[in-house]
Amino acid sequence: MSDTSNPASNTNPDDLPASPCVGVCTVDKETKMCIGCLRTLKEIGAWRTMTLDQKRDVVAACKRRADEAQTMSGATTV
Repeated sequence: MSDTSNPASNTNPDDLPASPCVGVCTVDKETKMCIGCLRTLKEIGAWRTMTLDQKRDVVAACKRRADEAQTMSGATTV
């Protein structure tokens, strides 16, 4: 059963990308990236002032980084 009392909870008219933060918030000393969301320190710091297109680019970059990390580790998806 869906919640119809708050229609905004299921829609996003601006297609606003959610922050990729997963609450881990630990920066790898070598890569200078958060090990949770895979954003750089610069991306994390600028998130609030980024345009929608910039945020979408960062989200896409995080996905690519995750895919690359999985490939490099030899992990396979079941």
